[in-house]
Amino acid sequence: MKLKRFFVFLSRYFLYLQVQRYEIRKFYVEHFRWLGRTFYIFFGFLSVTILLLDFGFYYPESWKEYVTLSIQTLVSFFILYESIHLIFTNKRWKEYVSIHKIELIILLMLGLEFIYEKNIVSILKSYHISGDDTTLIFLSANQVLFLFSNLAHFYRLSRNHDSKKLNPSIVFVSSFAFIILLGVCFLHFPKSTNGTIPSIDIVFTTISATCVTGLSTVDISSSFTLTGQLIVLLLIQVGGLGLMTLTSFFSIFLAGKVSVSDTMMIKDLLSEETMGKAKEILKQITLQTLVIESIGAILLFYSFPENFPIALSEKIYYSIFHSISAFCNAGFSLLPNGLATEGFQRSEGFLSVIMFLIVLGGLGFPVLFQIRTRFANPFDFKFRWSVTSKLVFWTTGCLLLFGWVSYYFLEQNSSLKGLTTSEQIFHSLFYSVTTRTAGFNTLDLSQMGFPITFISFFLMWVGASPVSTGGGIKTTTFAISLLNITNEIRGKERMEINHRTIANSSIARASATIVLSLFVIFVAIFCLLLTENANFIDLCYEVVSAFGTVGLTRSLTPHLSDSGKIIICTVMFVGRVGILTLLVAVSKKVDRISYEYPKEYVVVG
Repeated sequence: MKLKRFFVFLSRYFLYLQVQRYEIRKFYVEHFRWLGRTFYIFFGFLSVTILLLDFGFYYPESWKEYVTLSIQTLVSFFILYESIHLIFTNKRWKEYVSIHKIELIILLMLGLEFIYEKNIVSILKSYHISGDDTTLIFLSANQVLFLFSNLAHFYRLSRNHDSKKLNPSIVFVSSFAFIILLGVCFLHFPKSTNGTIPSIDIVFTTISATCVTGLSTVDISSSFTLTGQLIVLLLIQVGGLGLMTLTSFFSIFLAGKVSVSDTMMIKDLLSEETMGKAKEILKQITLQTLVIESIGAILLFYSFPENFPIALSEKIYYSIFHSISAFCNAGFSLLPNGLATEGFQRSEGFLSVIMFLIVLGGLGFPVLFQIRTRFANPFDFKFRWSVTSKLVFWTTGCLLLFGWVSYYFLEQNSSLKGLTTSEQIFHSLFYSVTTRTAGFNTLDLSQMGFPITFISFFLMWVGASPVSTGGGIKTTTFAISLLNITNEIRGKERMEINHRTIANSSIARASATIVLSLFVIFVAIFCLLLTENANFIDLCYEVVSAFGTVGLTRSLTPHLSDSGKIIICTVMFVGRVGILTLLVAVSKKVDRISYEYPKEYVVVG
């Protein structure tokens, strides 16, 4: 009996607390919520300011106490603000946790950091990290967590935007322009560079990193500090995946869902048939990238040349940097002479991992999604490779084989001279892979003969596959155009591949892409002839490499004039976003008409 009364008492007391909780929340919403949001916005801007100050500028030692106090205040406010919202929410706690999971994860991390602070400090000190550096790491971590929480919070408040009228091409092009603008600002910070670097070189490096090209007018390992190198690495990662992809992924992760208009835009950007499939591929793009780059970094770490002695922390950093750079087909390296550095040039294990990452990054995310699906369900008889995947596999295989055999036989007495037969075969394969928009080199390209240089033009021009981290006109564009020529020769009206009819719009887009790409390349070469005093073959190689976002150079990039750098920057940007995509973004769409004029055939060819 007493036990029953006790449970009744608990039940009534719980209901009383619920009523009081709703009353307190009502009072807070009516009188103090505006104040809380005002402080949240203010502390959000303050958080960004302090983060930029910490990482971008050198400030007096006397400021450190105030910066520390400010960050502690920010973190305390965040904990208080989120705790109040959790306790006095008008939603079910399960629903609240589902929507605000990122803030709760941050709260948990901050709590663990506070509880195990002494243990973490001792671990960091064991790696010879000083107390001041430890404090900076804690402050920076708290700042990043607080800033991430702000992004999650403000994203939900801005979900009322109407993106139905946005052209996916405009979003794609403007996102790259926005990344480049931020990158230029960040690399201008005093803490990003060792000494003074001309602004044109910073702009060139930023565009090259964002467009995952790899061309550079300065040595990033010596010209940029660790902060600057991390900014370059972030630009490579964001540029490789695309800002729209990352934004859409985090909108799902932070807000728990994505709007129909956003999903439609993702569908157009990924060229998928259905919204559900596009949304699934979007999740897989980000997750697969992290998994592949992590595995790549581990393999690079364990295959690191033993005759290149560096500290353990640098070895880990170099492995991560080169893994991201290889998968994103960027071609940036922290090594003095790139992968041609003594020790790496003959490290077949390290270079094999690099090749593997380059190929995976160049296949395209929809193709990687199908590969993962096939491996996950090897006995699924309903599975069918898409026409795009089949075209990518065949074209990529043929181009790699063509480049491999060509380089081996044409460079016997040039860049391959002095190597053993097995080394010649290996480096020929590496060059064939890297010309597909990667940009790493193991041999002196200035020693290459003219025949393989012209073949390189073709390989760099075709580039990687659609919706990948690479550039060029894309493998499917080349394959469709080649099949279209075959159809014209045979007098066949429709293009059919594996019992599928290829849409006329795809054929027209492929033809337009090829014509426009050649126009851009010819115009850029002509402009460089006016501004540069260099060999014609070297200028052509530089332009095609920039357009295909390859990053290979015949030692011309560091010697370009300012005008030449601007021209190459433009070509890199156009090559990454696509000339047709760029023109669609800046052009006004024509209204659809319901009538049609009589047909008339024009004499061509």
